[in-house]
Amino acid sequence: MKPLFKTPLKFGLIGAGISMLMFFVLYLTGSNPLLEMQVFSLFILPVFIFFGIKEFRDTFNQSTMSFSQGMTVGLIIYLSIGLFYSLFLVGVLNIIDTSVIMEEYVATNLQKLEESRSQFSQKEFEESYLENQNSTIYVPIKDIAVKTLFIGFLLTSLLSTVLKKQSKK
Repeated sequence: MKPLFKTPLKFGLIGAGISMLMFFVLYLTGSNPLLEMQVFSLFILPVFIFFGIKEFRDTFNQSTMSFSQGMTVGLIIYLSIGLFYSLFLVGVLNIIDTSVIMEEYVATNLQKLEESRSQFSQKEFEESYLENQNSTIYVPIKDIAVKTLFIGFLLTSLLSTVLKKQSKK
């Protein structure tokens, strides 16, 4: 397998594995992993994208890297983390009792919605309120996946620009 795929896949799998482990740690300590992992992923993504791009550039590409190579490496990393962690959540949340976790998740979202009530019309607020009240386990999974993709893309763009190096001619 080429280093352009091997390196980011390694970092993506390790990042997803750490996210899965952290989910169990939070669950076993009584915290709500669906809420806490949103914060934790803000630390996981930049670290793994940075070190994945840096390792590809320094170890396998003779300390040179174009922007597109950095974007490719970062894309594979954050897609791997997002995909494997989301699949893990689908499996785990269908196995464990999610009633307490989902009640806290819904309550937190309703509280945030209530705090930002002035930004919505009455009809929009009521629709959002009902939608949040009827949330299934797939809503937080989708939310986590979308945020991972969005944050991963922004971080990859930034880090690919910062870490790119052109060969000296």
